[in-house]
Amino acid sequence: NTSDKPRYELIYKTDAPLNIRSLFYIPTSIPEMYAFGHIEPGVSLYSRKVLIQSKAASILPKWLRFVKGVVDSEDIPLNLSRELLQNSALIRKLSSILEGRIIRFLVDQMKRDRVKYEKFFKDFGLFIREGALTTESQDTKEEICKLLRFESSREKPGVQKNIQQYVSDMAPGQKNIFYLCAPSRELAESSPYYEALKGQDVEVLFTYDENDDIVLHGVKEFKKKPIVSAENFLTKSETKPAEESESMDDTPRLTEKDAKDLGTWLSNTLGREKVADVKVSQRLASHPAMITVPDMAAARRWLKFIKSGPNTEMLSYKYQILQPTLEINPSHELILSLNKIKDSNPDIAKLLAEQIFDNGLIAAGLMEDPREMVGRLNSLLAKTLEKVTQKTEDTATTD
Repeated sequence: NTSDKPRYELIYKTDAPLNIRSLFYIPTSIPEMYAFGHIEPGVSLYSRKVLIQSKAASILPKWLRFVKGVVDSEDIPLNLSRELLQNSALIRKLSSILEGRIIRFLVDQMKRDRVKYEKFFKDFGLFIREGALTTESQDTKEEICKLLRFESSREKPGVQKNIQQYVSDMAPGQKNIFYLCAPSRELAESSPYYEALKGQDVEVLFTYDENDDIVLHGVKEFKKKPIVSAENFLTKSETKPAEESESMDDTPRLTEKDAKDLGTWLSNTLGREKVADVKVSQRLASHPAMITVPDMAAARRWLKFIKSGPNTEMLSYKYQILQPTLEINPSHELILSLNKIKDSNPDIAKLLAEQIFDNGLIAAGLMEDPREMVGRLNSLLAKTLEKVTQKTEDTATTD
């Protein structure tokens, strides 16, 4: 069922709970890269060396369709019809046993040769993600999750670990498994959502494939530990303030009254139909603001679905549906400056407020087209340069 050199080989024999003699191959090439649609199952079923079905679809779950090989079981009757083959409890039991054995085999390969396994995961990770997402049994989902690989905030760039290692390294009392989905490590580490979690001194898994966001959201938990995205955790809980320097007490910050007044001004300036609420956040250090929504992963999936579907007019209701909250950092230079100019220079203040809001959307992955900002950025630059030029001319005249 395959013509290239096997990447992995597994010989599995057992007499209990079923009689099984099997040989499996995982090919070197990626089977669906050049194929149109899904590939056919690659495992043939025998009973007492008599072929029952070639490329049997019921022997392994669909996500393992990249596995090639043969299975021989004396427990399977020779006269098993095609219909019984698809609906037989015996076949389902056989499939479950083989699935579990292949998962354990791959976990062992991960431990024996991490570099080789990570090359395999890079090539076949889409199948594994499919298995974790589509499998109904929670126990099996968690077993498949052991095969996923992620970078981590506590590891060097390029070093990956699985979710089982993450749980083993968790500090006593830590309740959640945290992850953050971003296009790259650089963007993950510079994310306001990661910054806000630094004060918790917890490890965060970095996922760079948007499918991981969907998979981890669907798996929900591992070893009774909830799997939580950093964005959703911040939305639903109060974290410790972001890491502060020793001189933090001397850092200028908005008073409680100024912060409240600025929040009201931002709500009115951005529009109640655009921002559901404006809050003062103590969880940010280097970022002026961040956006939170009730379920960030679901929000990103919804935007992607609407953008690629026939109902793109739904994008005009984006803010009413997402209900974004803008959290501002009361000690950030941009927020302090915005508070100063909101009355003295309302035009620039409005442009700055809108840009801060859109920057938050970009960091959250909720900006469907950044080109919309170009006109405003040009206006903001022009007005800022106009002020600088005017100030320079006034200084020259005075001299």
